[in-house]
Amino acid sequence: MSSGDLEYAMFSRQDMERRYARAREEMDWRGLDALFVTGEENFQYFAGTSASAALHASLTRPSVFILPLEGEPIVVTQGQDNLALGSYLTDVRGYTDLFAFPQAVVIQALRDAGTAGGSVGAELGQEQRMGMPAGAYQDLTAALPDVTFVDAADIIVRLRMVKSTEEIAYIRQAGEVTARARQRLFGVIRPCMTERETARLLRRLILEEGGDGTSFVMLLLGIPGSRNPFGYDRPLEAGQVVGVDTGARVGMYTIDYTRWGVLGNATDALRRTYDALLAVNRSMAAALGPGVPCSEVYRVGTDAIETACSQTEGLERFGPSRMGHGQGLLITEPPSIHPDDHTPLAPGMVISTEPGLSASGVQMLWEDVFVITEKGSVQITAENDELREIQS
Repeated sequence: MSSGDLEYAMFSRQDMERRYARAREEMDWRGLDALFVTGEENFQYFAGTSASAALHASLTRPSVFILPLEGEPIVVTQGQDNLALGSYLTDVRGYTDLFAFPQAVVIQALRDAGTAGGSVGAELGQEQRMGMPAGAYQDLTAALPDVTFVDAADIIVRLRMVKSTEEIAYIRQAGEVTARARQRLFGVIRPCMTERETARLLRRLILEEGGDGTSFVMLLLGIPGSRNPFGYDRPLEAGQVVGVDTGARVGMYTIDYTRWGVLGNATDALRRTYDALLAVNRSMAAALGPGVPCSEVYRVGTDAIETACSQTEGLERFGPSRMGHGQGLLITEPPSIHPDDHTPLAPGMVISTEPGLSASGVQMLWEDVFVITEKGSVQITAENDELREIQS
C-alpha cells in the first residue's frame, strides 16, 4: 500500500492499516496464515468500500478479500472500478466468468498469500455469512488439500465490535439524520395514512436530512404484520400508539433505535408504561462501562423491569430474549445484552440498550445507542425522548 490518503476514500490510510494490524495480531495468535473474506459487510470492513455495484441486491459476481499474515492484501473481483477511489488496495485481480466461481484465480491468490501447508480463517461461525456459493467453497477446500480452513468468526467479530473514531463518526451522523427525519415524520403523520405510505415518507425524509439510505423502517403498532419490512396498505387509526424503529445509513454505517408517538392524546396508562420504560432504560445506561460484561447489563435491566412491574399494576415485561446489541455496518451486530453473553464492554464498542414493557395491550420497546469510553459511555442518540401526541 502506497503512502498518502485518497481524496475520496471514506477512511484514512491510518484507519485501514490499524484494521490490518489488529487482524494480524489475532491471526498470529491463532496460527493463521491468511483470512479469507467474502461476506459483503466483512469485505467492506477490510477493503474500506465495496466492490459490488448492487450490494445485497445481486449475488452474480462474488468478490474475495484475502489478508495474508505478511504482505499486501489481495482482492479477486469483477468490481475493480468500484474500488478505484475508495480503497488503498493495490493487488486487485479480475475475472470474467459469469456462471462459475473464479476458483483458479482464488487458488493462485491463496498460494501467493503464503498459505501452502498452512491454515486459513474463513467466515464460518455465528452471525457470519459467506458471499460465495457453499458448493464453490467446498470445491475450493477440496482443491487445496494441504491447506486447513478453520472458523475465524471470532476474529472478525472482535475486530468489528471495537470501532475507530472514524467509524463512530459515521454512526453518529446516522443517528443525527435519523433523529431529524423521525421528528419531522411525527409532525405530519395522520390517521388514514397507510403503513406503507408512512414508511415511504420516512425513507424520503431520511434522504432529505442527509442520509445515504435507510437500513430499515419498522412500525411497532402491536398488531399482526406491522413489523413486516415491506409494509401494508393498512391505514393507521386514531388513538393508535406508533413506535417508529428505524435507522439512517451514512456511508457504510447505520444505526437502529426507536421513538414513540400516539395519534391523539396519550392515556394515563400509556404514560405510566412509557415513564417506567424510560426509567428501566436509564438504569441500563448507567451500568454501561469498560469491563462490564454484557450479561451484567442484562441483569440490571431485568432487575429494573421487575421493580417497575411490582410498582405499577398491569405492567409486564415484553420483548425478545436480549435487551440490546452492537451496531455498525449492520443494525444488529455482536455483542448482545443477553444473560449468556459475557463479553466485557470495551472502549470503542457501539451498543444499544433495548428493554421492553407492555400494559393494556400496548407493547413498547425503547432503544438508545451508546459508545463505550475509557470512563463509561456516551449516548449518541440525542433525539427527543418525549411521547409525541400527534393531533390531526
